[in-house]
Amino acid sequence: MMVRKNRGATTVEFILLFPFIMAMLYAAAVYGITFFAKYQMQDAVDRAVAAALHVDRSAYAADEITVEVTSRAGEALVGLKEGLPGPLVDVCTTKPIGGIEMVVCSLTYPSFKENPIVPSLNFGWLGKFPPLPESLEVSARAAF
Repeated sequence: MMVRKNRGATTVEFILLFPFIMAMLYAAAVYGITFFAKYQMQDAVDRAVAAALHVDRSAYAADEITVEVTSRAGEALVGLKEGLPGPLVDVCTTKPIGGIEMVVCSLTYPSFKENPIVPSLNFGWLGKFPPLPESLEVSARAAF
């Protein structure tokens, strides 16, 4: 007789919990893909800065080294960002930081929230799920 009172309870629990479990799995997948994209962007700027540091300083005059380092970093970053997702904005510059000349490269995915790699689910007045950052930004720098 106890079996008849509990009949259907498992089905009701499943119906109530299944959407939450699926939402957690979807959020984990979206954040995993987002973090992997950011990792790929960071790898690209790291490699661009490393490529800029392979300038033979003895082959250039002192005032030409900065131009060569910047152009080499920019060329490397343009080539490396081609395989990355999204509309990316790349910048490679040299600037003095604390009296030390640095090459600084950065990549920005400016409209990540509006144009994400994986779509968000829109729940109307509840908003979009999962919440995503406005943009993805990475940078790398090295002294030369």
